[in-house]
Amino acid sequence: METNKVKSNQNKYFILSKSDEGEILDMKHDQIVYINQPKIMIIPREYISHHSEHGIYECSLMTWIAQEFSSKDKLFLDIGAHTGTFSVNLAKYFQRIYAFEPQKMTYYALCGSVALSNINNITCINTALGSEEQCKTGTAILNITSEDGGTSSIYQSETLPTLREELVQIKTLDTYADIFKGDIGAIKIDVENNELDVLKGAVKCLENSNYPRIFFESDTNDGELFDFLKGLGYTTLKIQSYANMYLAEKK
Repeated sequence: METNKVKSNQNKYFILSKSDEGEILDMKHDQIVYINQPKIMIIPREYISHHSEHGIYECSLMTWIAQEFSSKDKLFLDIGAHTGTFSVNLAKYFQRIYAFEPQKMTYYALCGSVALSNINNITCINTALGSEEQCKTGTAILNITSEDGGTSSIYQSETLPTLREELVQIKTLDTYADIFKGDIGAIKIDVENNELDVLKGAVKCLENSNYPRIFFESDTNDGELFDFLKGLGYTTLKIQSYANMYLAEKK
């Protein structure tokens, strides 16, 4: 049994890189990278200096969620999943993870992280989430403000220039209510100032799952966002050591 378990956790892939200058059949400059660890995350190169000093972004928050809030019979929703660090690292602590990422290239990196890690209980969804008002047409303009995809937003930034725009699909979270049923255990939301609209489109899902814990980012201390959560019966707590992360719990 132990041997079978080891085999099932082995990576299924190796990484092949080729020069763009030669013919496809030319193998002289091919490089092969063997994957020797079970968890593989495709992370933007811009993050390498941070990782060398501090590790993965928000790694202590992931550890806290894994240690204190995990549930093998519940779902975890990773809304604004980026390239999948939360999803990959928390997959074994929940029954299934649904990872939402609207930006095309970032979504492809997310899927790559899941595939290379050989994780079967993560479902990646290439869509933005929002309120019913935002979802009337089914599409939205995503403002790309960095090449790593980490600060892209439905809203135009007041401080960062828009590098380009991308037309993305947008839905309410309640669109998935029949899939999630009452099984949501925890939610992480990091959507660059669209948190309130995501929650407005998630009321049915929250109610069905008896108001699960919500870990969310708020750069602006948006009073309307906190008032909306309070109206749903949530108490909001500041997460220590993070400048803009909060936990909403139903008391």
